[in-house]
Amino acid sequence: MKKLHLLVVSLLIACMLLSLTSCFAPKPLIKDLEQAQENLEDEDFIALYTDEENYLGYGCTEKLSAYDDDDFLYVMVYDSSKTASTYYNTLKAERDAEIAVVKAELKEAKYILKQYEGDMKSNEVDDLEDEIKELEKELEELESVVYGKSGSTIWYGTEKAIEDSKGK
Repeated sequence: MKKLHLLVVSLLIACMLLSLTSCFAPKPLIKDLEQAQENLEDEDFIALYTDEENYLGYGCTEKLSAYDDDDFLYVMVYDSSKTASTYYNTLKAERDAEIAVVKAELKEAKYILKQYEGDMKSNEVDDLEDEIKELEKELEELESVVYGKSGSTIWYGTEKAIEDSKGK
């Protein structure tokens, strides 16, 4: 019974922490996506706003996509908070799974290098070290993407793009 209580308490703490972190996530300009598009274009982003039904998914009423060389932002407005929540949960699950895969690949590469470096040719060691650097960079990029939800709006992107959407 104590294990069950510990599990329940742990889950409650995890839920509280997740809800707190989403409260502190930066928020783009979501009240006026057309203005956000203009603000991003002023900062040299390629930005596209649409509210045309042919270009939107089920339940989506507006969408903004923006990117430049290193930064990006996607904002989607849905017809209800519940619909937005289902899409948001899917996005988060996909991101979390991708991070888990990269972490596992990184752990594997580091283990192989540590365990078998003496048996490897120098070019194999160099290749594995390069792979480790690429995986570390990929992990850093994945973990730097900000996700958020407010009412019926969800977004994800880099902090710079989020800030640029607000204008000066």
